[in-house]
Amino acid sequence: MKIKKLAISLTVLFFLWTAVIFYFSSQPPEVSHSQSRIVVQIIGGINNIFDFTDTGFFVKIENVLGDFRFLDKYKTPNALVRKSAHFGIYFILGIIACAFGYTYTRKILIAFLLGGSLPVVVAVLDEYNQSQIGRTSSLTDVLIDGGGALTGTIFWIFLILIFKFISFIKGRIRSKSRKKNTI
Repeated sequence: MKIKKLAISLTVLFFLWTAVIFYFSSQPPEVSHSQSRIVVQIIGGINNIFDFTDTGFFVKIENVLGDFRFLDKYKTPNALVRKSAHFGIYFILGIIACAFGYTYTRKILIAFLLGGSLPVVVAVLDEYNQSQIGRTSSLTDVLIDGGGALTGTIFWIFLILIFKFISFIKGRIRSKSRKKNTI
């Protein structure tokens, strides 16, 4: 019964998160642009305080990201924030879908398939929604969304495997402890 409630909760969470995605994609282009501009200003203010763009770590990340050719068109901070938001929002959606799949079936393969595919379906519908309200839609956005979902899915499966391993080790320790106590 507990698992069923958790699966239902994750289903509701999936649809709520999808509604948040569609809310943002339904914003007119001017509103969407101003929202990302505000985020860029906040990040700029944080950078002015901590000056993280002059660190060696930041320069290395910038160089690695510069190797990806499709990022050339996202050189502006505003565009980079927007694409990072795509990745992050779908990272979370991938985790939710994967967690639902694993909770409902207890099978990692099903969790992986749901975590990787359901968010991509949402991404395609999201891009279609954007095209209907006068915003541009692109295959690149779907690829970024899918990459976020796949990363979230892999992250969640990695956590599942870690907890399974810890549980296995605890079981082995208990079993050895019981054998010692019976001798």
